[in-house]
Amino acid sequence: MDEDEERRRRLEALYDAYAPEVLVYARRRTDHATASDVLSDVFLVAWRRLEEVPRDALPWLLGCARHSLLNHQRADRRRSRLAARLTANAPSTPFSLEAHEHRLVQALARLKERDREVLLLTAWEGLTPRQAARVLGCSPQAFKVRAHRARKRLADALLVVDSPPTPLKMEACND
Repeated sequence: MDEDEERRRRLEALYDAYAPEVLVYARRRTDHATASDVLSDVFLVAWRRLEEVPRDALPWLLGCARHSLLNHQRADRRRSRLAARLTANAPSTPFSLEAHEHRLVQALARLKERDREVLLLTAWEGLTPRQAARVLGCSPQAFKVRAHRARKRLADALLVVDSPPTPLKMEACND
């Protein structure tokens, strides 16, 4: 049996033995969808660090689950703070955040994946341009250029989303 096959079998054995317990641990601390994400995160870490998984694996796996839960909680807090900032900075005129979120989602959907990722790494994930550049594997300066272009494309996409549809004009046929 080759090394990859051995690694795969070891991970499968870990999963079969401990996935239910890791999932229960996560479900006691969060909602079902996040618990499933945590389970996936744990076994991804286990795959990457299989050589570090001790014989008594459950505590190690639960430690990974705890870290994953903390990461999810931090992300939730960042999103909540962003929503609070957006609400606090809202104009005094009636403003529907949901309507603007819908516009933003529509505009983001019009962008290429590369532009969306550039924008979301800083806006949703809270990364600095230097950190986001590392995620994308480019220099900070290249990231700044990409971000500038992506913001321009997002502004253009927002204009398209905001513009009312133009009615088709029927032109008379002159035969």
